[in-house]
Amino acid sequence: MRKTYYRPNKRIYRFYIIVCILLTLLVMLFINAFKYNDINRKVIIEAGMELPGANMFLKDNTKQASYVTDTTKINLNETGIHDITIESNGVKYKVKLEVRDTIAPSAELKTVDLYEGRSVDPQEFIKKINDGTNVTVSYKTTPDFSKTGNQDVFLLLQDSAGNKTELTGKLRISKVKEIVKVDMVKKELNVEAFLKEKSDLSSASLVEPLTIPDKMGVYPAKIKIGDVVYDSNIQVTDMVPPKATAVNQTVWQNDKIEASMFVTDITDITNVVASYVQEPDFSKPGDQTVQIKLTDEGNNETIIEAVLTVIQDTEPPAIYGVKDNTIYINTPVSFKKDVYVYDNRDGEIDFTVDSSQVNQNKPGTYKVIYIATDSSGNTSTKEAMYTVKEPTVTMEELERLADEILAKITTPDMTLREKAWEIYQYVNKHLTYTNYSDKTDWMKEAYNGIVNGVGDCFTYFSMSELLLNRIGIKTLRVERLTKPGENRHFWHLVNYGEGWYHFDACIHRPPLVSFMLTDAELDAYSARVGKDNYYYRFDKSNYPRTPEK
Repeated sequence: MRKTYYRPNKRIYRFYIIVCILLTLLVMLFINAFKYNDINRKVIIEAGMELPGANMFLKDNTKQASYVTDTTKINLNETGIHDITIESNGVKYKVKLEVRDTIAPSAELKTVDLYEGRSVDPQEFIKKINDGTNVTVSYKTTPDFSKTGNQDVFLLLQDSAGNKTELTGKLRISKVKEIVKVDMVKKELNVEAFLKEKSDLSSASLVEPLTIPDKMGVYPAKIKIGDVVYDSNIQVTDMVPPKATAVNQTVWQNDKIEASMFVTDITDITNVVASYVQEPDFSKPGDQTVQIKLTDEGNNETIIEAVLTVIQDTEPPAIYGVKDNTIYINTPVSFKKDVYVYDNRDGEIDFTVDSSQVNQNKPGTYKVIYIATDSSGNTSTKEAMYTVKEPTVTMEELERLADEILAKITTPDMTLREKAWEIYQYVNKHLTYTNYSDKTDWMKEAYNGIVNGVGDCFTYFSMSELLLNRIGIKTLRVERLTKPGENRHFWHLVNYGEGWYHFDACIHRPPLVSFMLTDAELDAYSARVGKDNYYYRFDKSNYPRTPEK
């Protein structure tokens, strides 16, 4: 039996191969299209711009991308299209960067002032050109270089992309300068100052002005050289640099002061502005030399040197008036009252009080902490013991009695000082001294003094405390520093807006009007009535100093 063999048709093979190739190409095109779905295939920039970040080729440019191509070889000042490869998230993309120039060039011009008989290149009228590509400058119409005087010059700017700009410059052709400065004090003017060439001096003369104006400004002038009269100008101005005396300054660290603080006695016929040549380092403690530039209206300058001393603040604020105190159950209390904080740098500053340990509903003795921090971060603390007790009289009753007294002895139009004086006289005369008081209860003694009119120095103090607080004057409580066997004494430091002064309404032997006294006056009285300054001996470190007068 004869066997039959199947022989594949070559045409069918070729067909299969072509189909496979086409399918492969279609798949690759599909994959490539999908791959570039989130890509900007071309980014266009203006010539002269900086290279954009590679992420600008991503439609979501918040994602990270980097250049694979060496972009340093791309001239961004020339137009053209560049093939670039970028990479993002491990995938590389082929993209294009197109540099275009669509903006016409611009330029800053300057006036050209020529001596007769010379021509100039158009580039001489250009001070600065602004464009991303190379720019050529030419005359639109050539100037007449034989024409004396002023004329407009028409320039044409064209960049490498063909963008054009027309500008108008100024040309002046003359044998004399356009402007000459004249000192408004000396008022000296000679024809030589106007000449561009000294060789013209023998045939030159000043036509005008014949006199120099008294005011600063620009005025016309005419100079004749041979038979030709040329126009010029004089600028009457201040030509003498300012003078001044240097003033050394001291400041706290990080505090800044104006340059004008370093100079005084400035001498000049015009206004003078002071500025730093280089601003000093106000954060650096110690001495440093500061240069101050003085500039007058004629732009004359003088450099003055002074010394700046920067002080570092290491001194903590002083807390005054913190003392052991008595407060009362169910009676409002201000722990800040009678306390004053002063800082060597910041002056009077605020402070905080930690009274968290005080239980005002339960009799007992509790710690109160006063804390003050200045602007430099220096901190001080002081402690006082507050005794809580049952009140013998209510604050409402005391305030009612105080208001009745104040209504009789003061008027609304009085100053705080005048009201304080009336309080001093009332307390001083109302009480009869008995050498006894309950020094643990100021509210009780204030009531006793008003109602019964008897008591000792603490009673005088307590009545004064009530009435002074009622008119809103600042007060600090002061107690005598006593030694064994010595009596206690109480008075106030008060401040009605002109500094702290001593106020003591108690009677004195020998007599003393102890109203608004200075520390020196208090010390003088103490020295007069007993040894060791007994009478007004107190801890001065715990209180602010009074004025000298």
